[in-house]
Amino acid sequence: MQYLCIGLIIIFILLVIKIVFLYRALKQASRQMDEIEKCSERNRLIKAISADRHLEELLKKINVIYQKRQSERIVYQRRETQIRHEIENISHDLRTPLTSILGYVNLLGDLDITQEEREEYLKIIDKRARILQGLIQDFYEISRIEREDYPVMFERISVQNIVSEAAVAYFHEFESRKIKVTVQMEEKSCIIFADRIQFNRILNNLIQNALKYAKDEFVIQQHTTDTQCILTLSNDKNDMTENELKRIFDRFYTGDKARNQGSSGLGLTITKLLVEKMKGSISARFDGDMFVIELKWPVRT
Repeated sequence: MQYLCIGLIIIFILLVIKIVFLYRALKQASRQMDEIEKCSERNRLIKAISADRHLEELLKKINVIYQKRQSERIVYQRRETQIRHEIENISHDLRTPLTSILGYVNLLGDLDITQEEREEYLKIIDKRARILQGLIQDFYEISRIEREDYPVMFERISVQNIVSEAAVAYFHEFESRKIKVTVQMEEKSCIIFADRIQFNRILNNLIQNALKYAKDEFVIQQHTTDTQCILTLSNDKNDMTENELKRIFDRFYTGDKARNQGSSGLGLTITKLLVEKMKGSISARFDGDMFVIELKWPVRT
């Protein structure tokens, strides 16, 4: 009986020690959690403070929650920074033509200007107003395209036919700028499922982009693999850097020269969204001295 009592006392003492140890560990964990909450931006985690397996598992799970929350906070901060940058760009893009319009409207109020000057000012106002209209349309369009219910009407279309029509439509503009145009396509018709109107819009965006930046040469090439129809549009690389290449499809990204000319930096962003809406893919790369945009669509029979 005496040994039983001694055994029970030892077990009780061990349990008390265990409980005290767990209490201290939990108290230390709670203190660490308070410190983490006070300085959440430091990306801290709870340090190992116990040899108890179950408590260690609990703290690991808490750390996983902290890591996910920290990752979400980083994403949120980056998105917030991006939104502020986009708002700055929108403000700049709208303010530039609007300031110009208001300036020339004030000049029209000058009684000493000639009729010739008045007509010139009206032409400039009209041009700036159309730029402003185009910018607002781009902002509206990208919000529509990003919606899940944006309408896309799929049908069988021949890539060569639409590309040829688009190339012919812009031929004189390239010719007037003394830019050599080369079109190389397969004779066999390449059929894909896409929205005809939006496919035309994609081509127009890409060709207009080439008109802005090409200096000497513009090349359209098309070929077909067993599974894909591949279309590339190439123009002079000029001074474009690798860093600029990586951002080419980013929303509102544009060179200062293009922005000052009234570009919103949304043309290639809209193009990418439209391509992906139609189950295609688009990418950009350098090939020697050429800047290349490549589009791919699954081939349909």
